[in-house]
Amino acid sequence: MPDEIRPLKESEFIVWDALVDNSAYGTLFHKSSWLKACGRRFTIYGYFKNKDLLAGVPLVYRTILGFKRASQPALTPYSGIIFRKQDLKYVKRISREKDVLCSFAKRLKNEYHSCTFRFAPGAIDLQPFIWEGYYIVVSYTYMINLNNSLADIWSSMEDTRRNDIRKAEKDGIMIDISDNFEQAFCLVEKTYTRQKRKATFKSSAFNYYDVLKKKNQCKCFFAKDINHEPIAVVFIIWDNKRCYYLLGGYDSDKSHHGASALAMWEAMKFAKIELGVSEFDFEGSMVRPIERFFRKFGGEQIPLYSVSWENSIIKNLRKIYHNYLRYR
Repeated sequence: MPDEIRPLKESEFIVWDALVDNSAYGTLFHKSSWLKACGRRFTIYGYFKNKDLLAGVPLVYRTILGFKRASQPALTPYSGIIFRKQDLKYVKRISREKDVLCSFAKRLKNEYHSCTFRFAPGAIDLQPFIWEGYYIVVSYTYMINLNNSLADIWSSMEDTRRNDIRKAEKDGIMIDISDNFEQAFCLVEKTYTRQKRKATFKSSAFNYYDVLKKKNQCKCFFAKDINHEPIAVVFIIWDNKRCYYLLGGYDSDKSHHGASALAMWEAMKFAKIELGVSEFDFEGSMVRPIERFFRKFGGEQIPLYSVSWENSIIKNLRKIYHNYLRYR
């Protein structure tokens, strides 16, 4: 029977979720429960060989003015194609994965007028997408290796970061580990308001929280002052591979220079000691102040790759629109 790419039926989601857990690149963001919670229409495409699911990719989609556009959901840092682990020689595994990637790159171009998504950490083979005319973007995250001792993790931090944490502790900042996501999101919204932005992902965030809370895969780390008032929050989620910093915020009216750093440090310790996962992922940012905040924790810089493609009609419409804005 020839290889086949097709949308999975809901009855097959349990097989998909098992592949996510098994795959080196699988994350909780690939899981069917995450996709169901996002509030968007989605499709999980599976790659089958002899009716055996070997790989797949989840995408949300919408149709605008007759154009079908695929992407990844709000608050979803990683999507991308993932593979089931196979006991193969390196050269054979790479060759097989490249064939699968080529098939997906062609299929998605035929299925959508435009498509964009970012691969999970560790995925590096973008050649098939380059060959098919996709545009490649590189971004970065920082990853803490939690297999190291806490002493080693602490010593790897920049001196100023350790001083921030010590100052917060000296000033009586306390960390409260909580499930109060509503209070956490208030701090997130304050941060966005201060930056003159709007947290448009609110409903998705609460949907994700409801799903993860039932699975015991999330926690809020509040930094509180001596009056037990929340100053800052770090919201983490996790799967069987790593812990992810998903959201954070602070109250600028009560801000303390080390409150957020202390909350993050406690979240990292929780991930190592209580969860036993091997990595803490800051999820990265291309915004300079945020990147600098993450970098000072001493994690390893990891490249992340996004692919995007749009057909000639959308490209031409985009050019017309930009020219209109330029010359009006």
